[in-house]
Amino acid sequence: MYRRTIALVSGALLGASLVTGPASATTDTTPPSTPAILSAFEQPFLELMFSYSLSTDDVTPKAGITYELYLDGEFESDIDPRIRPEFPNISVAFAYADEPGPVTLTLLAVDAAGNKSALSNAITVTAVQ
Repeated sequence: MYRRTIALVSGALLGASLVTGPASATTDTTPPSTPAILSAFEQPFLELMFSYSLSTDDVTPKAGITYELYLDGEFESDIDPRIRPEFPNISVAFAYADEPGPVTLTLLAVDAAGNKSALSNAITVTAVQ
């Protein structure tokens, strides 16, 4: 014959431990700092290369911050920064224009909690084929 041991737990006690979580948990509501586009260059085949300053945040490390790129005010893509030890505060990225002509680049930073920075400065370059 087998014996089973059953532990009885109060429903109120069990519910409280599952719902409340740790008392030290906080919500991040502070957005990262605003990035700056430092320079932009046209490349052949409608490619645009640009450098930008990396944002800082009170919770998310630099490597965890992503960036939203806008071309002429329209969302283009998300960018993960390339952080190199020799340039710890600057990253480089590429974008592609739809057609030849002037293109205005802006971006913003997004931390791990989804907080968005203000929009960066705008730089206009001419896309070439």
